[in-house]
Amino acid sequence: MSEPHRRRSMLEVVSIDGQPSEEERQAIARALEELAAKERAERTASIWLRAGRAQGRRLGMFDYHARFEAADAWRLSTRFPFGGREYPGLNGRGDAK
Repeated sequence: MSEPHRRRSMLEVVSIDGQPSEEERQAIARALEELAAKERAERTASIWLRAGRAQGRRLGMFDYHARFEAADAWRLSTRFPFGGREYPGLNGRGDAK
């Protein structure tokens, strides 16, 4: 079976001091790719955090910094029912009985 399709790397090894073998060059390139992937994963907010922020925005809480684009905010906010209250009618006065 063939190797799954890989995305073209955005990193390019321009120069390496010394005389590394082809295997060493490939190991260096893999290490750089892993480092870049780790940094991307740490930079991206979790989907739960993004969804929570979108829900807060929908409920009128604008006192936080949204760290996602407007298109993501709209898409994530549609995952929840639209309205001002999340649990209408359950006011903590025995209405749920």
